[in-house]
Amino acid sequence: MFRLRRSLSVLVLASLLASTAAVTQLYPGRAHARQLTFYLIPGISTDAFYITMHVGAAAAARQLGIHLIFQGAPNAFSPPTQIPILNAAIARHPDAILIAPTDKQALIAPLRRAVQAGIPVVLVDTTINTPGMAVTTISSNNVLGGEKAATALANAVGRKGTVAALSVQPGISTTDQRKAGFEQQLRQYSGIKYAGIQYDNDSATVAASKTSALITRYPDLAGIFALNTNSGIGVTNAARTSGKAGKIKLVEFDAEPVEVQALRQGTISALIAQDPFTIGNLGVHLAYKYVNHHRAGIKRHYGTGEKIITKANVNSPGVKKFLYTRNG
Repeated sequence: MFRLRRSLSVLVLASLLASTAAVTQLYPGRAHARQLTFYLIPGISTDAFYITMHVGAAAAARQLGIHLIFQGAPNAFSPPTQIPILNAAIARHPDAILIAPTDKQALIAPLRRAVQAGIPVVLVDTTINTPGMAVTTISSNNVLGGEKAATALANAVGRKGTVAALSVQPGISTTDQRKAGFEQQLRQYSGIKYAGIQYDNDSATVAASKTSALITRYPDLAGIFALNTNSGIGVTNAARTSGKAGKIKLVEFDAEPVEVQALRQGTISALIAQDPFTIGNLGVHLAYKYVNHHRAGIKRHYGTGEKIITKANVNSPGVKKFLYTRNG
């Protein structure tokens, strides 16, 4: 199933590469006349997920001769830090904006201003409540990812005991969807008691503190699902400092280098990894097609799939492409 989904992603990208090559032939003098400028605005610029997305987008930009500007808040995943960056980008009127909205409602108005200014918008990773204003959206299947996390955690804890979850904050499309998928699937396991979800505002420090409190409150705590990278780092740190590493089973979204290391060491049972390289690469190719009026066939949404990584398969060749980098 995973191979099929990954193969489909590769086929989609290969098809786009061929079509963008055709577009380049249709506009042979364009790169010489005026270089296109695209913005990639991540949720947070220092997160390995978005750094890996930037690597994929930059590879496509080099191929197509695009000037790519990667600009985002370094320390906070939030509308108050992201919207000023988006507004500044709109003021410079680039040829396209690729953005991971930090809130599905708060980013609607500024993104509408971009579209009204004639700037095509591609939503990468996260989305908004009115995605129809964008050229397309590109993301993992986050509901399915949440379901897979529930199954992995249930199996890790022997389908009994108390489990909990930690996430960023309500209102983010991706983590809201993961939560929905996780909680829906968890209902299938009658031997598991769900202690609910805690929010950490994307702070590993807060996540660690809340995890420590959960460990104290629930002596039978068997497992935790961390819905994003920083939540996962905090959960992992708390498990170690409390002496519960490997005893409390952890399933975490994403494959940040620190998480992968903890997986190899046995502290984490499973990672639900996304494919940010393809998200960024595909986003630039689709924006390029749209800007060059080669719009037929662009779908409303592209799914890039996800991969369950365990200690048993982390070194396999098919998994390597799902591991994130901090070398942008």
